[in-house]
Amino acid sequence: MSSRWPAPQRVTSAEDLDKIQFVDDMAEIEVPVECLDLLPFKNEDRYDSARLHAVERLIRRFGYNNMDPVIVRLGRRGRWVIVDGGHRVTAARRISREFFTNLFGKKVRRIHFILFRTPLSNTRLNDPPDIVEKAK
Repeated sequence: MSSRWPAPQRVTSAEDLDKIQFVDDMAEIEVPVECLDLLPFKNEDRYDSARLHAVERLIRRFGYNNMDPVIVRLGRRGRWVIVDGGHRVTAARRISREFFTNLFGKKVRRIHFILFRTPLSNTRLNDPPDIVEKAK
């Protein structure tokens, strides 16, 4: 593994998803909150819970903190599987749509992701069926 770190890449359209460049199977992605619906998530929505409400309260009070990126991996069918940060994504999406919360300034502007690609990420898309069976 090299000591290189991927440069941040901005995703603002569906075409940008095809242009993501990986360094050592890792990419740093910056997404404006308005563009979250463009991302091919598999499991991003978290349902009402005490934890989700606590995250929402913190974002309303202090704004969204990008110092702790959301960790995602590229799934077998090209969808993004959230490993860490699902509550933050759901809370950020909800709060960005609240009129009065954002009246005097946006509480969420963008979200940073660390996207990992694993050896099996694209097996169903790129490999013949017999190789996929052997990988299981």
